[in-house]
Amino acid sequence: MRRVFVLLVIAAAVLPAVAGGKDFTSSSEPLRTVVVSPRGAGAVHLRDTVRSLHHRHLIGRLRPGCELDPGQRVARLRSPLKGFAIFSHPDNRVRSLAIEGGGETAKGVGIGTSPSEARQLYPNAEYDPPGTAGPFEDGFIWVNNNQSPKLTFVVDADTRVISQVDVPFPNFCE
Repeated sequence: MRRVFVLLVIAAAVLPAVAGGKDFTSSSEPLRTVVVSPRGAGAVHLRDTVRSLHHRHLIGRLRPGCELDPGQRVARLRSPLKGFAIFSHPDNRVRSLAIEGGGETAKGVGIGTSPSEARQLYPNAEYDPPGTAGPFEDGFIWVNNNQSPKLTFVVDADTRVISQVDVPFPNFCE
């Protein structure tokens, strides 16, 4: 009996070293953060087709978009990204992305970042604080400028932090 106990103790000590130190007791992997750039977010790029994104399992079901833009379609992005891909009509290619989680820029701006941090990292960006960009309550940080943005950070009017990262601009529908 004592011999079995000693073997179990040795196995418990040696097995983690043999397995490369990997802890098999933890079943949850840390969530990946996708890099958001002016080209897109991770494997989802501007101008990608619906068919291509479906084939690679990067988006969910396609559905109607803004009723003010006939023919517009949207699809929910798949994990680890949260948000939507907005498709133009009639070619059904990605026109813009609305990232609501799971991604951040290469400089580290993502959901929950304060406007002051974002402005330090993007010093040439134009900033419209919440309440100043009528008719919208939210604020906007336009990377590049508001006429031809490369990225847009939406600043929530209540929490005063970035709540959405848009490539290249938000999809306004109101």
